[in-house]
Amino acid sequence: MDKNRLWGRIIVGHRIARQETVTIENDDIEEAFLEICRRFDVQRPLQLPKHNREFEKFGRTSFSKEHFTESIDFQRLEIELIMPDGEKKSSGMRVPLMDA
Repeated sequence: MDKNRLWGRIIVGHRIARQETVTIENDDIEEAFLEICRRFDVQRPLQLPKHNREFEKFGRTSFSKEHFTESIDFQRLEIELIMPDGEKKSSGMRVPLMDA
């Protein structure tokens, strides 16, 4: 049985500078997130309620320089949930007016 994975990307400019994929063991997304941070050799960013909502709704979120207490040399750290083939992260019905 395939397991969910977490895909982390370091964004510099508008390009992926580095990327790592970590298997989520025992449904422990937090541990997979920490492993991505270790692999990128960056501190764990501040995780705000906004990040939790984005991850719950869309299966992805991003962290910019204001979410780190140390200086970083990239624009964003993006985290995305990768589900096994055939499974989808349901974000519900999207209403464009809510995005405005």
